[in-house]
Amino acid sequence: MEKTIREELEEIKDIVRDGGEKKKKVKKIKNFRMPFKARISKNNLKKGYLTVAVINDNMVVDFIKQPIKDGTIKLDDTFHAVEEFDIFNYKGKPLIFQAKSKLNPYNPLRGDNETYGQPYVMARMEGDKITAKKKIGIGMSIGALIIAAVIVYALFTGRA
Repeated sequence: MEKTIREELEEIKDIVRDGGEKKKKVKKIKNFRMPFKARISKNNLKKGYLTVAVINDNMVVDFIKQPIKDGTIKLDDTFHAVEEFDIFNYKGKPLIFQAKSKLNPYNPLRGDNETYGQPYVMARMEGDKITAKKKIGIGMSIGALIIAAVIVYALFTGRA
């Protein structure tokens, strides 16, 4: 038995209506989780650690934890100044955004002044400066002892 045009139109309308109401799969957005190596425990928090979001020159962000020492932090081979107003809070823990090439952390609430942290960085660099002490080698010290012994022997025996 053939369907009438009216019945076919009703079927097409139902298909279109049902097709538009199909549930679309919506991906659930995952919450941000701090990487494990950047998480700060209560003990580290008491020791003065903070989480640093390091923005590298190649636009990659690394999360690490670093202690604040004399108002500065050390990232690999560079020192960066940290002020109280540059520190943000993430779930009650301190966090800063530090560009690797900049002296001071990124703070959208402050201006572009880069000079306020220089005294702290210079003091930290002076404190961490490696001083090369001249060490007398074992061979030199043994040689000096032998020479001193020969001089003392010559003085006491009268050979001069």
